[in-house]
Amino acid sequence: MKILPFCLLLLPLVACGGEGDEVQAQTSGSDSVVGAILESAAQQPAAERPTSPPSTSPRLSEQEQVAEPPRISEMGYNLGSAEAPVKVLEFSDFGCGYCRRFHEETFPVIKEIYVDGGYLEWKFVPFVIGMFPNGLEASISSECAGEQDQFFPMQGRLFATQRGWRNSEDPYAFFGDLAEEEGLDLDRFKACIEGGWRDNKVRANIRLGQQAGARGTPYYIVDGRTLPGALPLEEFRRLLDGALIQRGVTPPGK
Repeated sequence: MKILPFCLLLLPLVACGGEGDEVQAQTSGSDSVVGAILESAAQQPAAERPTSPPSTSPRLSEQEQVAEPPRISEMGYNLGSAEAPVKVLEFSDFGCGYCRRFHEETFPVIKEIYVDGGYLEWKFVPFVIGMFPNGLEASISSECAGEQDQFFPMQGRLFATQRGWRNSEDPYAFFGDLAEEEGLDLDRFKACIEGGWRDNKVRANIRLGQQAGARGTPYYIVDGRTLPGALPLEEFRRLLDGALIQRGVTPPGK
């Protein structure tokens, strides 16, 4: 489903990708493929999963990608009403500078106007592209915070302290300090990490992102339409307004 005028597809997009921290992202023509992935993934039963994520690069082989269709309803973290007319799926790597800037500068406005206003349901899926120091550890830590229903407080802290933990030689101690500052049960948080309680979720997140076409971050799917890379606030608003109009909903005012 096309929801944007063609001219918007020519706007520059920026993303963190496998060839460096600042690369030009390109729009994808895989809308129908993504729709099929999302529909089939939501319907497939879960199969037996590997017990831990890869120890180095989290890239999965094609065989691994198709071995276990992800169940999207059980993945990620949602903000907004399930009855909202427009759905957004976001894949972000906590080590990505553009992802951090989006969540610090752009997303708070989108949340206030569209998510809190009932226009939009937003699902955030932690994704690991394998190019940032301690990125995998950050994703595991975010899921262990989610195990205590504290994902979003940890998400904010991980982005805010990105430069610190990317350079840390002991990232789990760093993340443990964040968890304690946010009031999490620290013993449970550490047990989650050491026991691999959420490793399967991390692998499923990576698998879903790769199947959906994410080759860099941030990567969005807006009502089935892929958007690789970041956009300025006003252009993102134009995209969301177009999706609302396609749904017969009057967008919110400026």
